[in-house]
Amino acid sequence: MKKIIFTIIMITNFAYALNVGDTISKPLQDKLNIQSNKVYVIDFFAAWCVSCKIELPLISKVNNDIDKSKYKIIGVNVDEDINEGKDFVKQLDLNFDIVYDPKNEVISSFEPIGIPAIYFVKDLKIEKVIFGAVHGIDDKIISILKDMEK
Repeated sequence: MKKIIFTIIMITNFAYALNVGDTISKPLQDKLNIQSNKVYVIDFFAAWCVSCKIELPLISKVNNDIDKSKYKIIGVNVDEDINEGKDFVKQLDLNFDIVYDPKNEVISSFEPIGIPAIYFVKDLKIEKVIFGAVHGIDDKIISILKDMEK
């Protein structure tokens, strides 16, 4: 049922979705605690997402290796039950900041076409987006961050 509701929300609001080149609004900046002085990797995930279970530990690995003065990883958990989300984060021992979004206040602004979804934000603008599962996501994230330095 969660997946069906999520899909309906995505389809009906797609026209309002944030896309590459769009600036993150001030209210959304505040919810995510982002500023213009870093590059952010914002990863939307949920406990029911099989691919997320594979990718999230790799993203934690990336978080161990990045220069925190330049980059910050933020996970956005979209589980309706916040305790389920917190249990999932604890089970995976994630080592980056997590924003819990049980009422879909954050994800409704981004409206990704699926989960997992990773947004790369520089100077408060969306520079790149990855939708869906990616084999070797850790290497892909590092590669994109290096490209964004240019």
